[in-house]
Amino acid sequence: MSIKSIVIRIIITVLIILPIEIKAITEYQVLETVKQFADGFISPKNIEIAKSINSKLFSENVIGTADLSTNFDGRELSTEYLFGLFVNTAEDLTDPSPFGSPISYNVTSLLIQNSYISTSIKFLFSYPSLNQNFPIQIDAFLKINENKQIEQYDISFRRWAWATDVIIPKLIPLMAIRPNITASSNDTNGVLRQYMSNKICKTALDHCSGPNEQYKDWNECMDFLNGREIGQWYRMGEDNLVCRHLHVPMLPLRPEIHCPHIGPTGGDMCISRDYDQVVLDSHFPQGWLAPAYVTPENQDEIAGIQATSTEDLNPLIEIALSSSDSHSWDPTLYATALLGKVRSNPPL
Repeated sequence: MSIKSIVIRIIITVLIILPIEIKAITEYQVLETVKQFADGFISPKNIEIAKSINSKLFSENVIGTADLSTNFDGRELSTEYLFGLFVNTAEDLTDPSPFGSPISYNVTSLLIQNSYISTSIKFLFSYPSLNQNFPIQIDAFLKINENKQIEQYDISFRRWAWATDVIIPKLIPLMAIRPNITASSNDTNGVLRQYMSNKICKTALDHCSGPNEQYKDWNECMDFLNGREIGQWYRMGEDNLVCRHLHVPMLPLRPEIHCPHIGPTGGDMCISRDYDQVVLDSHFPQGWLAPAYVTPENQDEIAGIQATSTEDLNPLIEIALSSSDSHSWDPTLYATALLGKVRSNPPL
């Protein structure tokens, strides 16, 4: 057999044995997706997206969570909650809403590892009733699929507790002069309770009827809400007023889904939660430990990667996270040494 035939056979063997990289989108396409995500928050784009209830920015079975509230799984819930939260302020400039309306942003950090993204975005939120803007920083872990859709997200509002400490006191005097508010502007809790209860009850009585009914009349609604805690602005996924108030903008979009969230039971959103359980919950099946290189061979190892205080690292993790996918046992090493580089290294 000639040297040429041997070389050809080796090359064919190498091509068969070499692991095939799973098709990945480029870094520029990832940045495009991040920009589309951020653009979606800006008024009036957020109104359009929220009312669609079906943003293709998310995969159909997207899994997500926001630290201020809870988990939002599926395209419809993710569309409503992430973009619908700020719709009321954009549509009613006189409402002293605690949430404001995003008007601009700057992506201040972005790390890309394969289909995994870590980003931080500084938004400027407008509060028209105050004629003032405030910066709000949102940190996010995102996982993008081959269609440039978000299939996992974990979002944190950085310094949100501090932001509300600054913003809410400025809004109290404006809330105090809204209709049906009898509490004095010096009574912060009284004003907040009446402001949120009025919005919750009005929305419930306007949109929750028939099988979706939550309260028989205004008095029943107010009596119930007076027995609930106001809550903290960083705990908007619990059995309190701030959680029910959070759902007011989304309720007209899908009453059959959201009416229970502002009702007595709180549905599956405004409920009592255990701190330990929330923190320790493993909500994302694919996790967030990002490999540099994904192949069909290492996908299973990647999904099960763990680094804990109670266990040594599994040797397979080194293989799964390798940037070159070449190891001492790799049969392609001899062919590479003999023939030179037969393929370029995958991008880091």
